[in-house]
Amino acid sequence: MPSVVYNFQAYVPTFVLDLFYKQMDNLRQWLVANGMVANSGTSNKESPAVTAARDALNAAERDLTSKISSLKNEEDDLAKDYGPEEIFRALKDKCVSTEAGEYTYELCWFKKTMQKSKKGHGNTNMGDYARIDREFSDEEDRLDGKGLGTGERMVLRYENGQSCWNGPRRRTDVWLACAEKEELWRVSESEKCVYKMEVGTPAACDPQGPAEKGKQKDEL
Repeated sequence: MPSVVYNFQAYVPTFVLDLFYKQMDNLRQWLVANGMVANSGTSNKESPAVTAARDALNAAERDLTSKISSLKNEEDDLAKDYGPEEIFRALKDKCVSTEAGEYTYELCWFKKTMQKSKKGHGNTNMGDYARIDREFSDEEDRLDGKGLGTGERMVLRYENGQSCWNGPRRRTDVWLACAEKEELWRVSESEKCVYKMEVGTPAACDPQGPAEKGKQKDEL
């Protein structure tokens, strides 16, 4: 084939070449803009279609991560001990508190116990919820009815709180007694960095109380 074929530009008028290259450049830009070809130019700007696809992928990954986290939280919640027949589940995400001296003590059901300074010196984690145990109480009944009394009581264990100065990590034993409403009665330090909270709650009441037992007896 004659070499002249390879030099066809030499035989085409300049204005025709300019128009041809302009149209080719417009076609290339249209293909890049619609994601049909990659941008091979010196610009790092990617096509809108590629940008949109990357944004959609990132959004989908964030949504998947959020769903996995929510599923993990639900699984952890289902595995948590809320007592017999889950009688304490209604107390989830609720807190009760009381003031004593320079501090406010707070119990957040099945989360943590806290000591809060009234002078703005920060909060101290007294323990994270761990499990439910039972212990026997032999305290005398109080005149105001706000006491543990005598008998077996449920005790919520809150462990692995903040470390004491030159001591162990704080923990709290939350003793429960029957009451008409949720109320934190008293907080004491039974030994170094080990706290005792006495709490009243309807959830600790015997469902077979005197009224219910009397009703069953009448029906018999």
